[in-house]
Amino acid sequence: MTAAWKRLALAGCFALAVCQPGPAAAQDGASAARGGSRLDSIARLLAGLQPTHPDHASLAATSEWKSHSRAIQSAWAQVHDTQRASLIAWRKAELPAGCPVGHTLLYPFSGPDFLNAHWLFPDCDALVLFGLEKPGEVPDIEHMSRKEFASLLAGVRTFMINLFVRNYFVTGTMRKNFQGKELRGLVPVFMVGMALSDVEVISVADFQLDAGATTGGEASKGITIDFRIPGSPRPRRLTYLSVNATNASLADHPEFLDYLRKLGRTTTLIKSASYLLHARQFSLVRESLLEASGFIVQDDTGAPYDQLAKRGWQLRLYGRYDVPIPPFEWAYQPALAAAHERAKGPPLPFRFGYQVDSGVNRSNLMVAQRSAGRSTTGASPR
Repeated sequence: MTAAWKRLALAGCFALAVCQPGPAAAQDGASAARGGSRLDSIARLLAGLQPTHPDHASLAATSEWKSHSRAIQSAWAQVHDTQRASLIAWRKAELPAGCPVGHTLLYPFSGPDFLNAHWLFPDCDALVLFGLEKPGEVPDIEHMSRKEFASLLAGVRTFMINLFVRNYFVTGTMRKNFQGKELRGLVPVFMVGMALSDVEVISVADFQLDAGATTGGEASKGITIDFRIPGSPRPRRLTYLSVNATNASLADHPEFLDYLRKLGRTTTLIKSASYLLHARQFSLVRESLLEASGFIVQDDTGAPYDQLAKRGWQLRLYGRYDVPIPPFEWAYQPALAAAHERAKGPPLPFRFGYQVDSGVNRSNLMVAQRSAGRSTTGASPR
């Protein structure tokens, strides 16, 4: 940290918190009981919440951070009281309590979406997420210049407000944000989602699957984030792996599919997944996901409806189904459309998936549960 930055530290800086509406005030009050670890303090700082580590006081005193805090907390307050509240109310009414199947939530093609995973399945002990994006690292904010710190905040803010508005991450936006040197991966965004959820970040570590002797390529790499939810004494773990899940790539990385098999039966969440599981070149990961899963919550970008129906899964449909947005019209499912027509369910009270950009919420959602004694195989790969 430069000398100029250190001069910004003021006596009693923590008392100068920007007044925040609703959820932020409750989180700041709860922070006193969680200690002041560097990682948790960084997560809070990036989320626009008052940090808990004394080395971060000067950062929270800057005009750049105060503007960031006002913007992200204002947007978060609206999401907290609308999208989050509606989704949690729906979960309590429609999903089994606890972690529906097993102890692990499996979330393919997730990006850094901790929020939806936590809102829907807060009682799963482990979260396993994967996607194409690189995991990145904890930003070294103590050694950034003021300009670099401001750039990091702007990148994080763009990510989070984009998620608040759409409830999914736009791949092009993520790529653009990662072009800067301050925000180089998903770790900071994961940390922000945890801080906004009043989750304490305990540790962040690199993670790599054992490639064994079967491949000469680089093994799948990722990160683990250990965290603690309010009121729980035990830590939980989020594992994120950066994986190219095409058939061609997985043929060179069998350790990833082996890893999925060893998870045991999972609860699985699939949303805004670019319809990858509908494509022939993703048939290997699709079959592995269906083999691992015992309970699935997904939108129409997940496993095709007709394949689940043919395998005997118990299916419940919510919301409305329409032709996928461009450029995904090719993934239209006549069988799913007919099933929605028969179900005639009411609109979902929250945004879920891609069908929200026109100003009309046409989100759809499916809850699928494996039938006892039924095989997961039998449908022809596409």
